[in-house]
Amino acid sequence: MKFNKNLKYGASALALALVLSACSLLLSACSGENAKNAKEDAKDAVSNTKAAVSEEVNSVKDKAEDKKDEMTTGIEDKEFKISLDDAVKKFKEEFKAEEIEVSSLEFDEDNGKYAYDIKGFNGNDEYEAKVDAESGEILSKEQDSEDDSDNEKAIDFAKVKDAKEAIDKALENNKGFVKSYELDVNDEGKTVYEIDVVGGDDVELDAETLDIIQK
Repeated sequence: MKFNKNLKYGASALALALVLSACSLLLSACSGENAKNAKEDAKDAVSNTKAAVSEEVNSVKDKAEDKKDEMTTGIEDKEFKISLDDAVKKFKEEFKAEEIEVSSLEFDEDNGKYAYDIKGFNGNDEYEAKVDAESGEILSKEQDSEDDSDNEKAIDFAKVKDAKEAIDKALENNKGFVKSYELDVNDEGKTVYEIDVVGGDDVELDAETLDIIQK
């Protein structure tokens, strides 16, 4: 009887040991599988991170190259959808006053966009607007009344040479590139182009003859 009891206890212990061993093996297998999965996940994460970093580096390089190009090329190498005459027309249409006279015009970059900054007058009223050189959109505008507007002098666009011709003339025997220009009437009553040459000599030209006034 005692022998049977001991045998029963021994069988129970053996069964428990087998169960515990099986659980241990199962846990080890699960742990090993989890470790394997974790390792694979880590490899994927590293791979994805490398790809993201590489993409970001390439993006930065591309932007740097674009910026370099912008810094070494000027408007003489660019084509714009809106011409000087188009911009003046849109300027007058915006204020609904064809009789407005234009006193000055500046072509320059404004917040990443090239635009015409045009000023004009009609009697005691003064006007100013910026016209996007690509879309023709009015970027900003202002209207005011001044007592000294009688001193303003109007630009006769029928006599003014094309801006591209003026830029090409300014770059003859000159280093650098053009980033902006102005068109206005000087104190002597002469309409002039003032060409801003980066890396070279700025040039002032007679807008009607393109003769160099100052360099």
